[in-house]
Amino acid sequence: MKPLLTFYESVYRVEGMTCQACADTIETGIKSSLNVSLAHVSLSEKELRIQSDAVFDINDINNVVSNLGDYRIRDNNPSLFSNIIEYFSSKKPIVIALLLVTISSLALQVPTNTFDIDKWFITYMGLFFMLFSFLKLLNVSGFSMTFKKYDLISKKVPGFSAIYPYIELTLAIAFLTQSLLIYANLFTLFFMTSQSIGVYKSLRNSEQIQCACMGSAISLPLSSLTLIENIIMMCMATYMIQAYF
Repeated sequence: MKPLLTFYESVYRVEGMTCQACADTIETGIKSSLNVSLAHVSLSEKELRIQSDAVFDINDINNVVSNLGDYRIRDNNPSLFSNIIEYFSSKKPIVIALLLVTISSLALQVPTNTFDIDKWFITYMGLFFMLFSFLKLLNVSGFSMTFKKYDLISKKVPGFSAIYPYIELTLAIAFLTQSLLIYANLFTLFFMTSQSIGVYKSLRNSEQIQCACMGSAISLPLSSLTLIENIIMMCMATYMIQAYF
């Protein structure tokens, strides 16, 4: 009598998926490359479930999925520290961009040997809009297609998403030259509020949408970091506006 085979079930987290086609690609790749009884990828849960008569090393699975696209498999029960590192690593482009803006705006305070929070906010917002408008201007049509999926104004006003990169560039110039600051801050608050509400709704509905904040040249899923980034700009603009009244 042949011994019964023992089947093991393992569950992993999947990073890098943006659509059902990604999930199908990973699932097919796992089935064809590894000797498994069952492989199922859930896009909504961002989860890979494998049943097999052997336990696979996570590196072996990553060797398969890394050749299929920009995907990565993680342990399903990581530590809190690993979660934090993993979260920011997956958002590397926007984290680097925000760090560059923060460091540059603080560095401009050094020659004065003082720290002026008003000047820092103005410089930060100017550099922020300059950098992010540049990324959007690299491919305006690509940015526009993504942006109008969640921005409230773009959904209501035809063509707004196409001119928004130029609006950001104008705001950058206004902040860096310290011209018409009251209007620049009011527009900043208005636009960032629209985007924040749209991002919040998309995240709440678990919509798989690319973040348009860095244009179409950099693939980055919409995340809570996008919402935090917008809220920070709203807070800065609100602080500056109340200083005028």
